[in-house]
Amino acid sequence: MKRERILVALQGSDADTAPITAATALAPLFGADIRGLFVEPDPAAYMLWTGPGAAGASVVSSALDAVREEADKACKTAEDSFIAAMTGELSEGASFRRICDSPSDAAQQARLVRLLVTCPHAAAGKGSLADFTTACLVEEGCPVFVPRAGAVPPKKIAVAWDGSKEAARAAFAAEPLFQPGVEVTILHSPKNLDYQDRAVAAPNRLANWLSGRGIEATSTPVSASSGLGDGLLKGAEECDLLVAGAYGQSRIAQFIFGGVTRTLLSATEGPSLLIAH
Repeated sequence: MKRERILVALQGSDADTAPITAATALAPLFGADIRGLFVEPDPAAYMLWTGPGAAGASVVSSALDAVREEADKACKTAEDSFIAAMTGELSEGASFRRICDSPSDAAQQARLVRLLVTCPHAAAGKGSLADFTTACLVEEGCPVFVPRAGAVPPKKIAVAWDGSKEAARAAFAAEPLFQPGVEVTILHSPKNLDYQDRAVAAPNRLANWLSGRGIEATSTPVSASSGLGDGLLKGAEECDLLVAGAYGQSRIAQFIFGGVTRTLLSATEGPSLLIAH
């Protein structure tokens, strides 16, 4: 059994291929076992009350049975794909679990997990894993890795840095990826920074931390003329991975991501993303 755990969110479709492949490549660097998790929403939560009487109850019962049957098929597909990828040493500590719960309750599976790997569709707030992914990131504080283009493990990494606690947590989460020979670029912008925040936002603060890990990083200012999120994606376009903090503009009832974070999560092209809150 390894010291760390990587959790892979699965849905029983072709979208599972990218996160499973990424997890198998990341696990050796993190010294982690891989846990596959099929998250099945409680079908009863999505059913409308059809009115009193036996007829209404029969309709609901039949609909629930159909939903559960489809979930069974999707779970079997997800499990088969997961097991097929767990070869060699990876198979020793790998495990697969099916869970039917609300997104917030299901996200408790991310506790004591080093990293959640999920598909780009879910990160963008779409599909059955969207709410689960958000709950893991925000409520459980689990860093999320979203595989897109670029090598995994990454050979070129861009780190978005503004000195915030979110950015620092993202850098810590990515620490096992800062291997000898990896090129690291620090992306920074003074936009919207108060004067007292600019000292901690200085790129040399992160550069010194990386230097202690054998990484001599370079720094590049990013343009925010078309939005800071787009500027970060532009600055990281030649990299394999973008590391960034996740920010929110509202914490009332349901967490609402800020514009920069939403831009990074919704991107369909560009580098993979490692994000932490």
